Amino acid sequence: MRSLKTQIVSLFLLISITLIGMIYVAMRLEMTRNVLPINTSMTQQMVDDRANQIDGWFGERLSELRLLANLPAQRTYTRAQFFKETDAVTNFDLDNYVSLRLVSTDGVSHSATYPDFSVKNRDYYREMQRTPAKAYTVSNLLTSKEDRQSIVIILYRLAKPLADHTAYIAAAVPLTKVEALAHNLSIYDGSGELLGGEAKAPRIDPQREVLLSTRLAQLPGWKINYIVQKADLRESTQQMMRLLLVIALVVSGLLGGLLLILWRRIVHPLVGLTTTMTRIQAGGHDIRATVEGPQEIQTLATTFNTMLARVYENEAKYREASIRVLQGQIQPHFLYNTLDTIQWQILGGEADAAVDMLENLSTFFRKGLNHGQELISLRDELAHVNSYVKIQTVRFPQLAHFDVRVAADLLDQPVMHFILQPLVENAINHGIRPLKQPVGRLTIRAERGTDATLVITVANNGVPIAPAVLTALNDGSYREGRDGYGIYNVCHRLQLFYNGHAKLRFRSQPDLTSVQVTVPIIKGELDNETITDR
Repeated sequence: MRSLKTQIVSLFLLISITLIGMIYVAMRLEMTRNVLPINTSMTQQMVDDRANQIDGWFGERLSELRLLANLPAQRTYTRAQFFKETDAVTNFDLDNYVSLRLVSTDGVSHSATYPDFSVKNRDYYREMQRTPAKAYTVSNLLTSKEDRQSIVIILYRLAKPLADHTAYIAAAVPLTKVEALAHNLSIYDGSGELLGGEAKAPRIDPQREVLLSTRLAQLPGWKINYIVQKADLRESTQQMMRLLLVIALVVSGLLGGLLLILWRRIVHPLVGLTTTMTRIQAGGHDIRATVEGPQEIQTLATTFNTMLARVYENEAKYREASIRVLQGQIQPHFLYNTLDTIQWQILGGEADAAVDMLENLSTFFRKGLNHGQELISLRDELAHVNSYVKIQTVRFPQLAHFDVRVAADLLDQPVMHFILQPLVENAINHGIRPLKQPVGRLTIRAERGTDATLVITVANNGVPIAPAVLTALNDGSYREGRDGYGIYNVCHRLQLFYNGHAKLRFRSQPDLTSVQVTVPIIKGELDNETITDR
């Protein structure tokens, strides 16, 4: 069998490896579950921010077009005059517009420098025709006929049509800048793309990629798509897990070294002290703790040995005091009542009965005192009880029968003194005495039990014990006996004397009430000085 040290070290290694593995797996799952959504959310925020930038750029163009569209409401313009206003806007920043054209109510697009053409069949023009209350529409992605670059057309309604039926401003806005804003997203090495209203979303592999999208408020139907690899989103998780694993291994190694030091300096002496305590609890009154280890452990062992000696001394004094208290409870009133009975017997001319009472009273006190010793043979304990019962039979005729059944080989068995008399007195006073007729039966039986125990039963056929009192007697909560007939005293002395190995069990039925005392059999001859050999 392996040593305790080897078992503890092996167990520590097993627990450390298991714990590290569990922490690694748990942290990996937890971080994967949390970090991926967090990184995804951060990336989505970047995409939203880029969309806001694009919306802001388009918002500036819409503000400029709104100012132009409101001019006809302030003064009268011809188409040529209005082209001067649009030229001023385009010349202010040449990168913002490819061109600004004017569109008449019949769907013809006019320019000051390029040929006219019809936009009557284009979706953005039709939408403005269908919704007269709408201020502007935005086309899908187009290619400019003037310089062949990607554009969108913002068709803005004039606040008041011109005299030549010009009703709209058609601004060709280049997508070079906004596409750069979309494509230049670089977080987690993803790829961004600006898609028009008619474009289909790209296909992705859901197991490996994440598609993030956000719509543009100023460009209805337009959105930015951003594709990023899940592995890139988890990269920070992998680095943290590797760092966590290294830290866990270092900590486990340090704890292992500390465990070995603690084992040699503290745990080993404490284990020895615990073993000693267990042996003492099992009944080894002569055992003492070994003084070894650090100074604090040595002080603890020394103090424990000193305390143990005092406990045994105080325990012995307490047991002696308990039996004297019990004797003091019983003997005065019992003596007075017995002497009173003897007096009436003498006055009544019953001299022989009075002599018998005196003999029984003498036996009762001689056996009861027992020279102040705690141990008594079962034979003498029964003689003590027998003298008591004979006296009580004279006083209480309800007790008609008294029977003792004990095997001959048990009569010399040492038992705790004053173990039976309080139980018999309790049976007589509470069970048999209340009977109306002399039909009471009291029986004492002693026999060997299992596991080297002695079982003594005191039974009577008198009044049964009330259920509440019976429960209190068996669960140890009964306290009335301290001021009554010594049941509490007996229970407490049994536990002290037999080191918690004694049992007291009450049973009560309508026709039979009993109390069963189970105590360990004391090996060896009767020794009134000590009972360490049990």
